[in-house]
Formats: sequence, structure tokens, C-alpha cells
Amino acid sequence: MLEIEIKVRVSDLAPIRERLRASGAELLGEGMEYDAYYQGPLRNFAETDEALRLREAGETAVLTYKGPKVGCGTLKAREELNIRVESRETMDAILNRIGYQKTAAVQKYRESYRVGRATVTLDQVDGLGTFAEVEAAGDLTPEEAEKEIERIATEYGIIGERFCLSYLELYLEKEQSAQS
Repeated sequence: MLEIEIKVRVSDLAPIRERLRASGAELLGEGMEYDAYYQGPLRNFAETDEALRLREAGETAVLTYKGPKVGCGTLKAREELNIRVESRETMDAILNRIGYQKTAAVQKYRESYRVGRATVTLDQVDGLGTFAEVEAAGDLTPEEAEKEIERIATEYGIIGERFCLSYLELYLEKEQSAQS
């Protein structure tokens, strides 16, 4: 599936949350998410712009492969493949035994809402700040996705600095700056 989204750094999530709730947007879920990122033995994901992530959110664990970004103008698009796994601990052990090593971890508090044909997430990311994302439904064409994302961003006041970087990349950038 092609993931098409925007990520915006915002100073305050409250006005966006209030607009979402007032409009009747469906709350899909909220809570802490722990994302562990892995590096494999066959290629350097930082060089190929790929990611392998194991996410734990409550009782759910999902292994995700993210392909290289396709363009990085106003929208970020990349292939995303997900599989639910029964146990984060077991999946972590399997990855380690076949040569994958955890390279970074990102923790955040996330609220997800269904709005039209998109998902809006409000994230408080440990050490990085607050962000809002708008991700179009996977069945939309890139043109339809862009229109839906821009409509929602405007309607709900999701404005600010847009990022093509993932939370992992922002985290690694911050770590590198701290070491310099």
C-alpha cells in the first residue's frame, strides 16, 4: 500500500483536537506507542531511505516495512507494508536472531481520528515535540489523496512547518546534533 501523508510540527494540539471533536470526527484510538527501529545485515536502511519498525500500542504489535520516499514536495509518499504480530518480544527476538539490530526507539502519545477519507493523528513525541499528521486512505489516487489531505489540513487548522522526515530521522538528527 502507498502511504500518502503530511506531517506538520504544531505548537498546540488543543485547537485541532477541539475542531476534530466538534465536527464529530470518529476517535479511532489513543494511547502510548513504542516504536523500535531495526537495521538489517544486508543493506543500510539510512542509505536506502527504508525503515523496519516494530510498534507496540497497548496489546497490539505491528511489524512495518517502509520503502523509500517517493517525492517530498508538499506530501510524503512511500510504500508501507504491515503485519500484525502476536508478541512484540518474540518478534524482537526473531529479528535479533536473524541479524537485525535495534538502532533507535521513539515513544509517543497518539490520538487518531477518522475524517472523511483520511486519518488525522495528533502526536506528542518524546524529545521531539508535537505534530499533526493527515494520511489519506489507501484506495485514493495520489491526486485524490492530495486534495483530501489539503482540504482536511485547511479545515482543521493543521498549519505549520511540514516535514518529509520521519520521527526516526528527526530523532537521529537530534541525537547527532547533541553529539556535535
